[in-house]
Amino acid sequence: MSLNLFDIRKELHRMPELAFQESRTKAFLLSILKGFQGIVIHEFNGNNGILAEYSQGSGEYLLFRADMDALPIREATGCDFSSQTEGMMHACGHDVHMAIMLGLIEQITVNQMQRNLLFLFQPAEEGQGGAESVLVEQLIQSFNIKNAFALHVSGNLPVNTVSTKKGIFFAIPQEFNLEFTGTAAHAAFPEKGNNALKGGIIFSHRMSQYVDELGKTEQVIFNIGVMQSGTIRNIIPDKCLFQGTHRTLNKELRNLINEQIKATAEEIAQEYNLQYTLDYLCSYDPVVNDGELAELLKSICTDTAIEYRESRTYMTGEDFGFFTTLYPSLLFWLGAGTETADLHSDKFLPDERCIPVGIKVFSELINRIK
Repeated sequence: MSLNLFDIRKELHRMPELAFQESRTKAFLLSILKGFQGIVIHEFNGNNGILAEYSQGSGEYLLFRADMDALPIREATGCDFSSQTEGMMHACGHDVHMAIMLGLIEQITVNQMQRNLLFLFQPAEEGQGGAESVLVEQLIQSFNIKNAFALHVSGNLPVNTVSTKKGIFFAIPQEFNLEFTGTAAHAAFPEKGNNALKGGIIFSHRMSQYVDELGKTEQVIFNIGVMQSGTIRNIIPDKCLFQGTHRTLNKELRNLINEQIKATAEEIAQEYNLQYTLDYLCSYDPVVNDGELAELLKSICTDTAIEYRESRTYMTGEDFGFFTTLYPSLLFWLGAGTETADLHSDKFLPDERCIPVGIKVFSELINRIK
């Protein structure tokens, strides 16, 4: 088998699917994986993930992960292999990640490398708990895994560039929904209503004050991205919905802010005679890179004429953090050289020339880890 990885990437780009709906993507990947010699294919019971096993006797395994899902974004790249599904797009480069993984598997099997390796095609990375859904089945943990690896394309870095750092690389995201419920009334008779919008505005103000004070000593982000309230200008709103997120670098601080959100909502509900519902949604572990693996990546770049750039800590989230909690691991940015837009933009289109660079880095990691 000799794969045309550029064509494979284009085909994957045409068929974006949202989290936990990656059935066509899975079928396409399986059609390729079944052509490799020496690969054992494992499927999961509760999701569309695939674990490809390459075993060469007893010993430890190295695990490589590529994510599968797309985003609910209408594509505006204008490329000749644009999404064929209205309102969905591979705006985060997961099509490239999967192509790199297939190219790596092809190289391993053709060269009959004498290493134990696992290749995980993971669903639902985009905020829907895909890593947790995979790990809960305990299939991966049944293997003796030494290290885990993943990459993520970046349009802000040129092709043939990688970037990472040891220690905390990506933060802990916590998403939440909060809704206040009051009583509607005509604006001319405010005494007959309980203003949910007023309560919401005060909640936002108090939480901003709290986080601003916290930010003097801690690295933290608090953001309300959606606020919905009211329908008519002369009616007191009886509903106020917030959809928000906060980002921290440790679980203790994440829990502290969660507690403050709840306490502030309770205070406001009592003060303004409102009811409230609070739902904490997706949260990840931080991505923590192993120091020795980060240094190994740097030396690989030096030896292979790939530019290495030291990264900062990002306040974004990545569910590869669940793997870095379990195993000494490494996640790095792979330069994808776009000139128009970066991740989650409707114009994001990674340069396909990054595909062989990603394969080269992964291959060198396999060769150099004893």
